[in-house]
Amino acid sequence: MIRVVLAVVVSAALFGLGLPAAERVDRERNAALATDELESVGDAAERLVTENDPIAPDRKPAATTVVVDVPEPTFANRGRVRIRDDELHWEPAGGRNHTVDPPVPIRVKTPIVAADRLRLRLSFVRIDGAAVVFARPVGPEV
Repeated sequence: MIRVVLAVVVSAALFGLGLPAAERVDRERNAALATDELESVGDAAERLVTENDPIAPDRKPAATTVVVDVPEPTFANRGRVRIRDDELHWEPAGGRNHTVDPPVPIRVKTPIVAADRLRLRLSFVRIDGAAVVFARPVGPEV
């Protein structure tokens, strides 16, 4: 009987010691995955700029669609992707935020926030005399 109680106590202690480490590893894995996804947005925007000329947004500009898969946590709390003008962020529920600086100017109408898969339509346009990549979320039909 004492052996069983002792085994349960030791198991609970080991589990309690291991769980924070597992959460930390999960947060780091999610940050790396999210950073890779955000870098793919920057890479796609840079390709648009390199391979095309900007035109007015109402004239059917060069565009591409990028899918951003927001990581699903195993142990840690969920995070979200936030896209603002010239800013691509991973914001975990716990821990520090990670920022990817896009290689080209990116503009959005309003900040884009997603906790699940996100489809972004990137268009290379000229707005107020400046060549920028305009990003907007789109549904699965695009």
